[in-house]
Amino acid sequence: MSASEYNHRFVVKTPKSVYPPREDTLFLASCIPKPPDGLKKALEIGSGSGFLSMTLAAKGWEVTSIDVNPLAVAATKFNTQQNGYLDIHCIEGSFDEIECLQEGEFDLIVWNLPYLTIPTSGPHLEPIEEASMLDLGTNGWSSELRSYLESHQNMLSGTGCVLLLYRTYPDSPSKPEDWLKSGWASRKMSDKTMGDEMLCVYSHWRPWGGLEPIQVDTIKSTMDYDFMAKEGVQRVIANTQIKGRGRSGKDWISDPDGLAATWCITGQKDINFGMFQIVLGAMISSSLGFELKWPNDIIDADLKKCGGIMFSMDGEKTLKIGVGINKTPQPVHGIQTTGWEVVNGGMEKWYVFKMVDACVATLFELHPSLDSICIEDYLQFAWCSLSKVLSRGISLNYEGDLATVSGLTSQGEITVVQRGLVTEVCDLDEIEWEIH
Repeated sequence: MSASEYNHRFVVKTPKSVYPPREDTLFLASCIPKPPDGLKKALEIGSGSGFLSMTLAAKGWEVTSIDVNPLAVAATKFNTQQNGYLDIHCIEGSFDEIECLQEGEFDLIVWNLPYLTIPTSGPHLEPIEEASMLDLGTNGWSSELRSYLESHQNMLSGTGCVLLLYRTYPDSPSKPEDWLKSGWASRKMSDKTMGDEMLCVYSHWRPWGGLEPIQVDTIKSTMDYDFMAKEGVQRVIANTQIKGRGRSGKDWISDPDGLAATWCITGQKDINFGMFQIVLGAMISSSLGFELKWPNDIIDADLKKCGGIMFSMDGEKTLKIGVGINKTPQPVHGIQTTGWEVVNGGMEKWYVFKMVDACVATLFELHPSLDSICIEDYLQFAWCSLSKVLSRGISLNYEGDLATVSGLTSQGEITVVQRGLVTEVCDLDEIEWEIH
């Protein structure tokens, strides 16, 4: 049932200081999933009129709702009672001050994030309105919630997810990519233009249900690790990788302090190798503060390599993803490389692993509350990432002659223009990059 159908069903009354159901409310409501088997408890933060709480209940969730505005709590209680949703439990307060929420083990947390900016002049909001409508806190309310969930692990169940509505244009303090950088899988569910604003709904969850990776001390290559034959995902991270595997059978000289890890994921038949590899590379590069050189090199603005990504199939349905990233700059075969400490000096290996793990889970984890990802939806994101490198005066030679990159295909190939001819290139060995 769509959000518009719910809109016809619900009779909602709201006081003046309570945010009424609007287009953004309907947009978020349309992204709320039905509870999958075994999951049932939902929390709405900032219930306002109670519209989203009733949407959750109508879809089969057991709902607790909270709001810092006592008039919103009164409105939620009144509207839920009037519409026959007698089991919705509404509490006054913030998520970080209601103790009973700490052990709630909610399977779904929903929040239409406040995204108004603080007014610099003219009429100001009352304190209670400001708390519920403005995006405050350190790096926005989104990061406040994430930090609280990280320090109160039992508030969200092991397979639970957080569903948030962001304003992504113009910029808001709350940013979905901050969850990815902190080790949470983050998948865009939908986006919508409203006037001169862009709204996006994102889901965030702990990768792989909190499954711990396999840790080994020394290994020739993590890509050669003998994973047990079992369904799902397995990951291995090495303290020392002696002889990493690079592209086209070449060696990857590993930084002893860097990251060397491999993900083994089953059920990946007919995968769009080219696009998945580019999107994953773009996500990792952006999270680290670096850039992506097509198709799988993590680089800095001077084309110095920091790391790389490798995809390979083990049988017909098992995908292996190898990731190697340097921590410190070093020469390799006479070529100077860079490392993540140049941009993120205090970042340790385990933190980088969690970040990369979140990127992999975002693209490949089959979360019970979410649909599988449509990689074609990330085509624009991948092209924007590659364009950053091209905009710095990077050109390429194709078959010995100067060429211009004009686009990216849905299969992850780059299109190059040369003497009026357009060619789709899928082999990295056919081109040479140059910086001016």
